[in-house]
Amino acid sequence: MAGERWRPERAAERAAARHTRDDELAVQLPSTFLDDPELQGLVPGAEIDVAPALFVAETSPPDGGPAGWRHDELGLVHARGTVLTATPASGGPPPVSVLDTGERLFPLFWSTTQPVEGPVTVGGALYLDPDLAAGSALGEQVALCRERYRVTGLRVSPRLSWRPGPGLRLTEVPRDLDDDLVLVVGLLPVGVPDTPRFPTLG
Repeated sequence: MAGERWRPERAAERAAARHTRDDELAVQLPSTFLDDPELQGLVPGAEIDVAPALFVAETSPPDGGPAGWRHDELGLVHARGTVLTATPASGGPPPVSVLDTGERLFPLFWSTTQPVEGPVTVGGALYLDPDLAAGSALGEQVALCRERYRVTGLRVSPRLSWRPGPGLRLTEVPRDLDDDLVLVVGLLPVGVPDTPRFPTLG
């Protein structure tokens, strides 16, 4: 995942206001998933049913503000909400945690971060995870998080840049990606007017 720019104390560095459900999402596509058949077929204008997940890099106690989230052009997120835990079927996979931000539900990937439940503030990055695809064991746990989106654009940007430029626009998902680059997919809910927050993605 990209950089350290999501940290709350860097908020002044990010020109990202609190988002609503109808805003465009900037979502990372990790290089480890570039060979996934469905994700490999992403092109501008395509429609896809996905549940964008949140890679949790850090959590902190709730700061008293309203539930919500904001993210920048690399998909780096500062979110506030309540962590819920899905209940899998008997003998199924481990439960998936979901962050309820008031207007949107995000599946959570804890990585090395200690899982929590209840009200919390989260820093991390949005990404696409094929393990959460519809019909999969984990994907069925997060069905309420899934939505149909239109791809507004593909872009690669420097992974650790504090103020990334427009980046390189792509017409298709690359087969591989340098370690110092991040691939960002612009996603807009189908039916929402095309008014992206990050016009450089389109």
